[in-house]
Amino acid sequence: MHITALPWGKRIDLDEESDLKEARRVFDSGKYGLRIGPFTEINDSFFLDRFLIHFKDISDFNFMAWGDGVSYDFLYQMTNLERLHLDVMYPIDFSKLSKLTELSLMWNKKFISNFQTLRNLEQLTISDFKEKDLSSLASLKSLTTLSFKTASIKSLNGIEELIHLKRLSLGGVRSLVDLTAIASLQKLKFLEIDIAWKLQDCSPIGQLGELEVLQLMDCKNLASIQFVRQMPKLRQLYTLGTTMINDYDTTPAEHIPIFFGSLDKKYTKMYPEKEIREGQRTWSSYH
Repeated sequence: MHITALPWGKRIDLDEESDLKEARRVFDSGKYGLRIGPFTEINDSFFLDRFLIHFKDISDFNFMAWGDGVSYDFLYQMTNLERLHLDVMYPIDFSKLSKLTELSLMWNKKFISNFQTLRNLEQLTISDFKEKDLSSLASLKSLTTLSFKTASIKSLNGIEELIHLKRLSLGGVRSLVDLTAIASLQKLKFLEIDIAWKLQDCSPIGQLGELEVLQLMDCKNLASIQFVRQMPKLRQLYTLGTTMINDYDTTPAEHIPIFFGSLDKKYTKMYPEKEIREGQRTWSSYH
């Protein structure tokens, strides 16, 4: 058993040699998250059987595993599981994990089945999402938070079904060119788009009447921010990294209290007073 310090707290990391009874005692203090793996030995399944004796009833779990003898069957016995982090490396049937409300996973389509059955899911984080759009997520209508660490999507088609989203982070979306479908997200309050190198037209964002925070990071082909003129609730705008407003007109942001990214001599107007103000709301502010 090892204790790992993280920016958001502490985590118990377990391996084959861990004293699971002692680990459960520490876990019950309520001060720690829990992760097991990765494994390399052929007796991994034996360890997982022992793990279930002590942790079958927990609701929050982080599992990393590879090697011989590992499968996800043991997860189906954890009937209280609500929050799960999983790098999908073996077949998994999500219909047997229907209580999940929070899920973080590395996408691996060939191993995933019945993903559309996760109707109670409220928060979803995905990395390595190799789909052309979001149609495979359209049935997850309870989602309020959706985050991509890396994705190959070209459009947001399918997201129009996720009308309860309040927080959306599109990270590592190098192929994204079409935001049209985002206009349906009328409850969205926080939007981050990061490393969208091909994206030029962000005007559909202007239809998000409830949006308060907009972060356009490393979006180096951004055509204009004219669309922010019609966004009365927008309180923070970030155009940082390699992002360049290619019509050089920053005057649409005059009404926005906080604007990080205005300090370029090519721009029509710079806002040093907006650059030094403290951000009002962050991703975690919206539930």
